[in-house]
Parts: sequence; structure tokens; C-alpha cells
Amino acid sequence: MIYFDAHVHIQDIFCLDVFLKNSLENISKQVVLSDVTLPVTVFLLLTEGITKDYFSLLKKESVESSGILPESWQINETREKGSLLLHHRNWPGVRLFVIAGRQIVTLEKLEVLALGTIAKFEDSMSVTETIEQIRHQQGLIVLPWGVGKWLGKRRKTIDNLIATIHSENLFVGDNGCRPVFWPTPATFALAAKRGIRLLSGSDPLPLAEEEQRAGSFGGFVSGECTADTPFADLKTLLADQSVPITPFGSKQGTIRFFKTQIGLRMR
Repeated sequence: MIYFDAHVHIQDIFCLDVFLKNSLENISKQVVLSDVTLPVTVFLLLTEGITKDYFSLLKKESVESSGILPESWQINETREKGSLLLHHRNWPGVRLFVIAGRQIVTLEKLEVLALGTIAKFEDSMSVTETIEQIRHQQGLIVLPWGVGKWLGKRRKTIDNLIATIHSENLFVGDNGCRPVFWPTPATFALAAKRGIRLLSGSDPLPLAEEEQRAGSFGGFVSGECTADTPFADLKTLLADQSVPITPFGSKQGTIRFFKTQIGLRMR
């Protein structure tokens, strides 16, 4: 079984070791709930901003140890430029793949995720140009839901994109920041009618308590992936309409949601 978190930010205030161990702990809980036997494969799909590049730090660590992670971790390169294989000695039955990716803010103030690519993308391009550049780099394109970002004119832009764009690599994204009182966006149903699938992710925010959230919200698919080309294998599974994508995780409670929003505004 393959578990994934499709919206992962590594914030500067996080301890990388704790952050990664929390992700494995969270996924392990889902494995128990799903009654799945080991071994399992876990993907953390990074969505880094223009000034962040934790993927490169981890890749450098795989070649020459700099001490950013303790010796309990082992990092190996794959045959892909944008993927790394991590093992932790406390989780011998789990393969953790960390996948490079970017979060881009468009001219329309929408977010677009470029998953599985080390390419650099500029902010403030139009959303259509952004999508075209990600497609050119053969990344997965995700239009992620965000608090207040799919309302009014921006929602119309998203719905128009979903109604007109043809790409097997286009997805919509839900995330664990959506509170329990917020209804499921109608855009998800529109996307489903168009054969555009849903990828879920935790979307850790730049607050200290968010260090524990990676791997708590995502999805899983049944299938296999190799240690040589893990992202290419996952990409094939996600694009296959005959392979169900099952979401997991709980949305934020009301109190936590408002506490988080206040915390962001007080930073």
C-alpha cells in the first residue's frame, strides 16, 4: 500500500528530524486504522516556496553528512532527480520517499502546486502560464483549496480552468486546514465530473505546533513503486482512473482553526 501527503511545507521553525518522525508516526496510525500489513511506502510531496529548498539540503546530506539529521536516518538517492529514499531505524517496515515540488502564487493570487519537479518557477505569472510551465516540466499540477482563496472571482477562475483544461496530470487538492464547518467545495464535484482527481495533503503552516501535522491528512492507493523511479510509478497510479484514491485524515476542529488563523495573523 502507498500512502501520500500531497501538500507538505517544511517550515524554517521546524526541527527537521522531529518533523519527519511525526510524519511517519501519523502515517503509522493510518496503517493501523486501514488494517494494512507492513511493509508500506510513504510519499511526502514537498510544496516549497520560491525561497525554500529543503529537498536540496536532504539531497546533499545523502552524499556528504552535514548533521542536519541524526544517524538514525539513512538517505539514498534514486534514479530520479526529484526523489529521495529515507529510512529510519525505528520504522524498519516503512519506505519514506521525499519528493521535490513547488508552490507557486499566480498573478490572480491563486496557488498552484508543481509536484515531482526540481524546476524553479516564478511567482506572479498567470495561472494558465504557470500550468503550462509545470506541464512542460512533466510535474503533477494541483489546484489546492485554501482558506478564502476559492471565493468570488478566484473561484470562477478555478472553475473555468477545470472546465476547459485537458491534462491527465491536473488534479484538485484538499487539505487538512479546511475546518469541519466548511462545506466540501462544489468545485471538487465539478472536477470529478471532468475526470480530474483529488489529492489531499496536510499543508503545515508556519507555526510551531504545525511541526506535528505532516502525514496526518492525505490519501492512499494500492500498487507498487520501485526504489529507482518512485515518483514516476506513483504518477502512473494517480493518473489511472481505475485505481481508487482513498483520502484519510480529519479536518480541523473549529477551535483549532480559529486559533491557527489568529496565530498566522499575529506572526
